[in-house]
Amino acid sequence: MRIDQKIIENWIKPNARVLDLGCGDGSLLNHLTQTKNIRGYGLEISEQGILACVKKGINVIEQDLDGGLSNFADQSFDTVIMSVSYTHLTLPTN
Repeated sequence: MRIDQKIIENWIKPNARVLDLGCGDGSLLNHLTQTKNIRGYGLEISEQGILACVKKGINVIEQDLDGGLSNFADQSFDTVIMSVSYTHLTLPTN
């Protein structure tokens, strides 16, 4: 487990509702489910990450974060995590 994931684990309360933005292969959500009994969802855009989540039994939604999170009601989660997500900016051309 990565050091950032160990730190995040300390912030999560048992039985919390957790949303992991850019969840990758679902390792963090899987660990939190086993150790903290969380109810979690991951958002992921990569096919490889989604497949890895499904194999682990992680609730995962294919979604591009650039589109926002309007599909979730306010207060749907106790904690939202965005530990490792890479974005790129498109600069306007003149």
